[in-house]
Formats: sequence, structure tokens, C-alpha cells
Amino acid sequence: LVGRERVTGTVMATAIPTKGTTGAFETDKILEMMDEVGDGSTTVIVKTDQENSVGYVMKRLVEAREEGRTIIEESPVGSSGSNGMVERCGQGVEGQMRVMLLALEERIGKVLSPSEPVVQFIPEYAAYLMNRLEVGKDGKTAYERVKGKKPTVLGIEFGEKVLYKVRHGNRMEKINSRWEYGIFV
Repeated sequence: LVGRERVTGTVMATAIPTKGTTGAFETDKILEMMDEVGDGSTTVIVKTDQENSVGYVMKRLVEAREEGRTIIEESPVGSSGSNGMVERCGQGVEGQMRVMLLALEERIGKVLSPSEPVVQFIPEYAAYLMNRLEVGKDGKTAYERVKGKKPTVLGIEFGEKVLYKVRHGNRMEKINSRWEYGIFV
């Protein structure tokens, strides 16, 4: 599921459990994005295609928000050009995901199936990076347009082995190491 907020250019992407579900997971993700960009309590126009599975999600979205706060605008049948901004955004997210997956596979020396649980985290991280690193015509990133400040991005690749600090449980554990290895997702 990929979306783009028109004013700030913020990208939202997530892997959905299954296509054609009731839309609860997808709706929650869309509401989360709306809140993040400041559209949670405003009236928004959501432009979609004619796909049935999207219809279920849009129905739930309208029900989840205050009455009149969500206007659904469907693009004409067979007119992918009318959704050009989102189509290009989808291509950008797919490209970023491919790069991240190839880098991860190279690092671990194994080809991963798209159904692997770790792969399900890639779309959201791809959108995270795009929002913080892609500079628009105005010289700002989507993050800067939303938050009003420059983003800070960790220089860590998806799936990279990192050390993280562990909280110690009691005073007797102070002598133990506070660092453990983990995988960044």
C-alpha cells in the first residue's frame, strides 16, 4: 500500500497482510500517516483507483473519521495517468525497496523470499528514507515541510548488524555487559 500527501509530498508505504481484507490494518496505517503529517483532524480528499480491495479500505477510512472529513475521489476507469503522482511515488518506493533488498541479500549471502518476515519491514523503511532524504524543487525534504526542521537519519543500512544498549534489570547486573548485537529493521 503506497500513498503520498500532496501538500508536503510525504510518502506512506506498508506491506499489507493480504489483499482484499476488510481493511482494518490498512485503515490504521492511513490514519497514522494522516496524523503524522497533520491531516488527522482536517478534511481530506483521498484519490484512489477503481480496485475493489481499495474500495473496502476507503469505506473503513470514511467510517473511522468524523463525518464529512474524508472525501473519496475515484480516478476514471483505465486512466492511470490521473493518478500520476501516486504512480510515480509507487515506482520510487518499489525502486528503493529493490535496492534495500538487494543490499540485504548481498550482506547475508542469501536470496530472500518476499514472504520472509524481515522483508515486510522494507516498505515502511523505504518511505521513511524517502521522506527524509529526497529533496524537492523547493530544496526541502517532506520531513522538513511537515516538521519545520532538518531530519537526522542514522547511517545504518536495513538489516545491518548493530550493537544496542540493554537496560539492566537490577543492581547486581551492573558488572554485565550493557551491549548486545541485534539486526536493524
